[in-house]
Amino acid sequence: MNRVPNSVSLRYRRVYPPPPRMHWLLLLVLVAGAEFLVLHFARPPFRDPLINLVIAVWPIYLSVWLRKVDSRSAALYWCIASLATGFLFSWLLWIVVVFEVREDLLDHYNYREPIGLRLNLVLTLLFSFSYFQYHLRRIALEKTATPPVLVPVENLSDSEQDAADFAPFPE
Repeated sequence: MNRVPNSVSLRYRRVYPPPPRMHWLLLLVLVAGAEFLVLHFARPPFRDPLINLVIAVWPIYLSVWLRKVDSRSAALYWCIASLATGFLFSWLLWIVVVFEVREDLLDHYNYREPIGLRLNLVLTLLFSFSYFQYHLRRIALEKTATPPVLVPVENLSDSEQDAADFAPFPE
């Protein structure tokens, strides 16, 4: 049952949404399974765009989450540009997407929520979004194990207040 927030909870909100909690191995299996289905059941003129779409679903979801965390994040735009372009150019843009997301994650988890996130450059290049999800799941589990940190709304900047507006009131 939803309760009406009292005056104290109106002044305090969660600052940032928790990261996605999906296990990295489950993510890898789901993407590989979806690619397998597309390869075997999609007809040749639609096969390549569908494969690109299957590969881009999780990065787009992660980029939308990053956009909620930081409204200045450009990862979503790079994801969409990579999806919309041709084969060769999309691979080049995909590398930009991976490192844009990496930079946004490092910026967020080392400055806004300082937990000391370290991301290996080689593992980022080789495993990209599965590697990111490995770290994000660990962070999400740690955040749910501890009570949420509430910050006075008047101490937040405008962009942080916008990001905090989506947070539900605690029950």
